[in-house]
Amino acid sequence: MAEDIAVWSRAGGAGGLVRAGRRLLVLIGRWRARPPRQLRLCESLGLGERRFVAVVECGPQRFLIGGAGNSVALLTQLPPNANPEPATETGDDCQ
Repeated sequence: MAEDIAVWSRAGGAGGLVRAGRRLLVLIGRWRARPPRQLRLCESLGLGERRFVAVVECGPQRFLIGGAGNSVALLTQLPPNANPEPATETGDDCQ
């Protein structure tokens, strides 16, 4: 136990702990201050042979895109999403 106290005091003691706590609060504040993402992949469907279709949201706008090989094309613009909540991992909130 005496060794633990000696190591703790060499590492800065309580002052080091306070500095580490302050640094953690600064990092958390920066993380929370990030603006929400505007671009979301709501759903995608692979069609085989490197082809796919996907619904993508950019802010309030939604698009149906298709891709094959090395190309991507806008197929159509979809009606805006009535529920602009953050996307979930499954994309269930994109309508």
